[in-house]
Amino acid sequence: MISPVFEVMAPVLGLGLIGFIATRTGFFLATHREGLAKYVFDFAVPMLLFSAVVQLEPPKESAITLFSTYYLSLTIVFISGMALAWLLLNRSPVESMVIGLGACFSNTVLLGLPIIPRALGDEALYPLFLLISVHGISVFTVVTIAIEVARGRKSGIGKLPRMVLSGLLANPLVMSIGIGFLWKTTGIGLHLVAIDLLDLVSASVTPAALFVLGSSLASYRITGSVGPAVLVTILKNMVHPILVYILGSWLQLESLWLAVAVMLAAIPTGMSMYLFASRYDVSPPTAATSIFASTLSSIATLSVVIALLQD
Repeated sequence: MISPVFEVMAPVLGLGLIGFIATRTGFFLATHREGLAKYVFDFAVPMLLFSAVVQLEPPKESAITLFSTYYLSLTIVFISGMALAWLLLNRSPVESMVIGLGACFSNTVLLGLPIIPRALGDEALYPLFLLISVHGISVFTVVTIAIEVARGRKSGIGKLPRMVLSGLLANPLVMSIGIGFLWKTTGIGLHLVAIDLLDLVSASVTPAALFVLGSSLASYRITGSVGPAVLVTILKNMVHPILVYILGSWLQLESLWLAVAVMLAAIPTGMSMYLFASRYDVSPPTAATSIFASTLSSIATLSVVIALLQD
């Protein structure tokens, strides 16, 4: 019998494989990938974030314990991944932050949404949506600010604020989030035509990003990327969910909500790692290899997590 986890992940791996084969056979060239990546990272993803912010509904009941459980654990994993990449793997501060991001940021939409309700039931959707509602917005903003500070510190303390601000204003991800919040404060909302347009663009993000990822794996040599990939996989697929379980149990988080948080933490790393690596030109091969390794190994680790939670 085929694992339910594998059934969900097979299309993900398959689309990446198509991009890999198309590039290896010469049908999809590096120039093609650059154009597609430009569309994904500078247009489609920012439009997705803008739409998510404008249509974001604040939680109707307190979720402090849920957020504390998940995001404190996420912060610990991010700092651990960044520190280990910097101190043990001798990576630059910016690349270390990207590796830390890969170690803590789950592939929520592509894998979290189809897998978690299937494993835990439809009751899991509410706490899952609560976590996802601020997942990308909060993490993207914090990591972007941290990277811009790291990049600007060489210019001197006096110039640092201007360097960081200019870097943030030039980043389409942060700008789309900021514009989204400003638009939301107007109370105007979005016209149905605009929603349909944004939905069309949002639907294209995942397949296009996976195709770019597969193409990148075919173009880059993985030499030097194995160490970070192993680090990301261990922290993301194993350490993160264990930490969420320990912290959530200590905070006495309700059992279903705890199970949702643990499963979301066990979801492999998402495309955000490759997005940031490409955006800041810090070893995209490392990001591509890490995502592939984390996703492939999660077929086993997620199956174990689901079995334990369902007992």
